[in-house]
Amino acid sequence: MSLSVALRRVMRRDILLLCAVVFAADVVLGMMSPTFSLFAQSLGASLALVGLLTSTAGLTQFFISVPLGALSDRHGRKTVLVLGLLGFALAMLSFAVAPNPWFLFPGRILIGLGTTAIFWIGVAYLGDIITAEERGPAFGVYTTAMGLGFTLGPLLAALIERQSSVRISYLVGAVIALATAGLAGWGLRTVQRDKGGVRSVRVGFGFDDARYLLRNPSLLAGSIGNLAVQASFSAAVFSFFPILAAGLGATPAAISSMFSARAFGSAAARLPTGMILTKVSTWLVISLALVATLAAMTGMAISTALGALAALLVVEGIAYGVYLTAGQAFVAEHSSPTTRGSSIGVYTTAGSVGSTLGPIALGVIADLFGVVIVFSVTAVIVLVALFSVVVLYTRRGTTLGRTPTAIQRR
Repeated sequence: MSLSVALRRVMRRDILLLCAVVFAADVVLGMMSPTFSLFAQSLGASLALVGLLTSTAGLTQFFISVPLGALSDRHGRKTVLVLGLLGFALAMLSFAVAPNPWFLFPGRILIGLGTTAIFWIGVAYLGDIITAEERGPAFGVYTTAMGLGFTLGPLLAALIERQSSVRISYLVGAVIALATAGLAGWGLRTVQRDKGGVRSVRVGFGFDDARYLLRNPSLLAGSIGNLAVQASFSAAVFSFFPILAAGLGATPAAISSMFSARAFGSAAARLPTGMILTKVSTWLVISLALVATLAAMTGMAISTALGALAALLVVEGIAYGVYLTAGQAFVAEHSSPTTRGSSIGVYTTAGSVGSTLGPIALGVIADLFGVVIVFSVTAVIVLVALFSVVVLYTRRGTTLGRTPTAIQRR
């Protein structure tokens, strides 16, 4: 299928509306991400506390991903998506009025909940409304919309901050999230599923899920890669890159511009990745994304020039976009409509380990040894993940087509 034909098939109302929703949600995240760690420091947070704040969102995702996915299987994706957007609105409002860094924790919890409810349940929603032939292009368009939103967000925040303050930019983000919740509630449709749907919602990431991961080399490899990629973004990029760049003389506006360039690179890589996935092995794409992430983290650990750091941030963004698209398409492909939310929840939970433990551990390391060492440690984590993916790929013999036994029994 040619690119033009594939795009025409997926450019329909329900897909475009979903893309508009995730675009706006990522605008809100983009308005927060470049300046959050600096804002927390301005309120008195230490580097260790910055890491803990970042990890709070990941920890929330760890506990909420599977039950939230199962909830969407039972009550519909649309309801969960709207709740996630309302969570974003409350989070940005709480950041705008926080008097000290400890008041940032509730908002970080809501960000973790909203990230899963919007973007990952959005993956399940998209999987429900597309055909197998549309999968690669559809996920390319979907993740591109996310990337473009994350490109615009930092630029919008920088413009607002030049005229007023960071707090005002967070208030604007809250308004955007609230308006998007209204759009989703009005425009998204309720997808009808088979009668043999989920009957109950199980809370937490259970032993059955863990055993399933250990028995399935393919899913385990993808999850380990997701863990490393999320640790790189949440810990190294989100938490400590702004501090590293500021230490070299970058202004908040310059840092926001760097994040916009990163997001643009990430967005630009996603649609081509979706098309490539129709012809190239998913594991080859995932491995190449990890190699690029490893190169970016290594370069950040040794670079002292702002221009070089900005270029390396773009490389990391491209790698993130490639891995995000390949991983989402893979999970959606190998799950059924009645369990897709739960399957995505299992995969997301594994990734949330990286976004939870990474910022905590690296925040302590940064406090003890400085910010630069964070990127060297992250490079080691990615190298181990890459080695694991290669080893597990040679042992593949099962697929993600089956879901955990606990989920099957519902």
